[in-house]
Amino acid sequence: MIKKTSLLLAFLLITNVAFSNDTPDGFLKDSVEEISLLVSKYKDRFENDEEFLRDKMNSSVMPKLDIKLMSKIILGKKIWTNLTTSQKDDFVEAFKYRMTSTYMKSITAFDGEKVVFLPYEPGKKENIAYVKSKYLIPGGDIAVDYRLIKKTDGWKVYDIIFDGISLMKNYRADFREHISQSGIDSLITSLKE
Repeated sequence: MIKKTSLLLAFLLITNVAFSNDTPDGFLKDSVEEISLLVSKYKDRFENDEEFLRDKMNSSVMPKLDIKLMSKIILGKKIWTNLTTSQKDDFVEAFKYRMTSTYMKSITAFDGEKVVFLPYEPGKKENIAYVKSKYLIPGGDIAVDYRLIKKTDGWKVYDIIFDGISLMKNYRADFREHISQSGIDSLITSLKE
């Protein structure tokens, strides 16, 4: 599942231009178009130049995620509020590094898969949205849903639900277990490795 989720996250998020569409489903559709163009242009270089790939991930992908919100969700209110400012900053950076490392190679596996986005469902708040999609791949469709939040600089993804399983919940279970056994500083160190 992690491999499929990695591919879908990378597929969704690589973008290098501003989005013309201000709706959450428009943001996602534009992302799909951009990933296709980016992979077509740099596929060989992505496969052979890890530094270039990491740079593209950090400059193009990570800004499309709300890493700080993801960090808060993963750790939960109790743990997050008990961290020092320095620990919060260190965790956000370590988590960002882990996300980049985990997903950057998945981009080279993209091979023009088709995605159908359903109309988005507004959240309880105007700045929250839930978008459902189907990835059309050989062997059957895969349901992938996205939770997004609108910030001053546009929509950002803060969770991906793959076949009913939240990416944030998966990380939450793993990270909280690590914290309970070894503490937050140990988790931060392990995420950077």
